[in-house]
Amino acid sequence: MSFVFRLVREEGGAAPAIVFEDSTSPGFVPLWEEVGVYDALYNSDGQPARDVSRRIAYGLDRIGEEAALARLIPSSLSMGEAIRFLEDVNRACVIHGTAHIETR
Repeated sequence: MSFVFRLVREEGGAAPAIVFEDSTSPGFVPLWEEVGVYDALYNSDGQPARDVSRRIAYGLDRIGEEAALARLIPSSLSMGEAIRFLEDVNRACVIHGTAHIETR
C-alpha cells in the first residue's frame, strides 16, 4: 500500500480541484522521521500547503548533506526516489501554497 500526498484547491465548483498528487512507499517512513518531515507528510491533513513547505525543504537539505541516511531505507527503494518525491511535494507546496493537504 502506498502513501498518497495530495493538494486540493476549492475553486467554487461543486467539487474541489486536485492540483497535485503523488505517492510513495511506506518504506521511507524511517527516513521521513529521521529528517523531520514525517509530520509534514502524514499528519498535515487539512493544513494549507504553505504551512509544510519549509519543513519539507529542511528535510531535503538533510538528505542531501547526510549520505549515511541511505541506511534507513530498504534495499528495494532508492534515495533518488525519496529525493524526487520530496522535491515534487515541496515544489507543489510552494506553487499551490493556499491549497489544502489531503493524505491517504
